[in-house]
Amino acid sequence: MEIRITKTENYLKIEKIAKKELLIRIIIFLLIVFYFFINTYKKYGRITIFLTLLIFPVGISFYLAFISNYPYEVLIIKNGKMIRYVSLFYRHLKFCKLFNFLQVYDIDNLKHIYFKNTTEILVIKAIKRTESPYHKIHLTFKDKSYTAFGMKLKDEVAKDIVLTINKFLEKYIKENKIKRLTLTEKENLSEKYNYPLDERYNYILNKILDEEKLFISEKDNNFIINGDSEAVKDLEIFKDMNFEEIDFYIFYVNYLSKKEYENKEVLVGYNGIDGKEVTMSKFKKDINEIRDSRSTLKN
Repeated sequence: MEIRITKTENYLKIEKIAKKELLIRIIIFLLIVFYFFINTYKKYGRITIFLTLLIFPVGISFYLAFISNYPYEVLIIKNGKMIRYVSLFYRHLKFCKLFNFLQVYDIDNLKHIYFKNTTEILVIKAIKRTESPYHKIHLTFKDKSYTAFGMKLKDEVAKDIVLTINKFLEKYIKENKIKRLTLTEKENLSEKYNYPLDERYNYILNKILDEEKLFISEKDNNFIINGDSEAVKDLEIFKDMNFEEIDFYIFYVNYLSKKEYENKEVLVGYNGIDGKEVTMSKFKKDINEIRDSRSTLKN
């Protein structure tokens, strides 16, 4: 029996391949059938053919029962889904869905994944619990659905598979939460950059003082000044704009303190559509007022 694990950052595939065991069982079954057919034919002649056709459905049932403990099993986790696939043959049979079994679950719906050892499985058989007595790995979901994986697995192998799945899911859930938070933050930042001009202007000035840096770009010989490093780096509206990050105190010395820039027009809080138009001297006056008010509050 072979366990094959294929893993990438966003994809996990666990295959349980029992090709040799399945082949051995098929050969044994065919030898038994051939032995009984030959012996029956010697005794009853051509009537054996009629009897064979008559009991053919029963034979198929015995055959499936004989090989059913060694199916091809796959558990796939990708795109927020958990897919369990089982086939009574080594690979997927497109022409015969009767021997294929497919289940798809949402990862967010997963409640618990756990391992049962051989002793526990024997207890399950004895008391007839709802869990499968033939599988080592069990999965329960918030909507009370249930599935299982890993027939005839060794306890150590099943335990390792559960650890592998749990580690992958832990990382997936963590990254998924981070992505959601980032999306929420982007929406909040986008909302702030769509504030009315005066409110947006005041937000940018405060953000520049908080971070002690600003982002500057030139448009039509005028400066565009923005604050909030997360907004400038993450929002789509800024992806085609070349902003230069400047320390606020360097900007103060090189621009705000020089007379040649006093009447220079600047666009503050530009969002791709509009921004607050002020002169450099007005920008200096307003940001100094906020700095002074903060100093007063501290004192």
